[in-house]
Amino acid sequence: MPTSRPRSNGASSVTAAQQATLDKYRISDPDLSPAPERVGLYLRTGRRDQAAQVATPYLDAAAAKRQPWALARAARCRALLADDRDFADQFEQALVIHSRTPDTFETARSQLAYGARLRRAGQRVRAREQLRSALRSFDDLGAAPWAEAAGIELAGTGETARRRDPSTLDDLTAQELRIALLLAGGKTTREAAATLFLSPKTIEYHLRHVYQKLDVRSRGELADALARQR
Repeated sequence: MPTSRPRSNGASSVTAAQQATLDKYRISDPDLSPAPERVGLYLRTGRRDQAAQVATPYLDAAAAKRQPWALARAARCRALLADDRDFADQFEQALVIHSRTPDTFETARSQLAYGARLRRAGQRVRAREQLRSALRSFDDLGAAPWAEAAGIELAGTGETARRRDPSTLDDLTAQELRIALLLAGGKTTREAAATLFLSPKTIEYHLRHVYQKLDVRSRGELADALARQR
């Protein structure tokens, strides 16, 4: 699953291209490998044998490196490939290793995969615990497509994800707040970009984050949200 929502065909070609580049230059560092992503993609498209083939050399490389980040991703691969009797233990092991790293995003990815597997196994209560945690992390990171995927899985357990509270500006970074105020005040994207010495694309990038954090969909709604908090 994915920074935009996971789509198997496009994502598969990207990770395959990444792997081809690594192979071309004989780069075997597991930290650079897209193997964990490929394992997930192959499994979601029913290609278990290919997933196992991709996982095997990655597991060996991660074990040789012996660093928590690679080991945690390797543990997620084993959990994804595990049968119904063993997957929970494998995911729990992955989360223990994740706790030794500061990477919230990868931890949330494992929680999402764990929760999805629990849901499919009919363990809805346990699934919700993992999916809620994943959703909170993705929301905090501004990873909207991943948060959407976690929300869909959570809804599959019978629980509706709560929307973020748009009543405060505290979630905005200083840059996002400056951009929000300029645009809500009537400046165009290009005018805001010139004022802040940024490119229009950078302004649009930050504006998307502002919309997500304040749960608004237009500049009119943005202006209203800012006015309510002055």
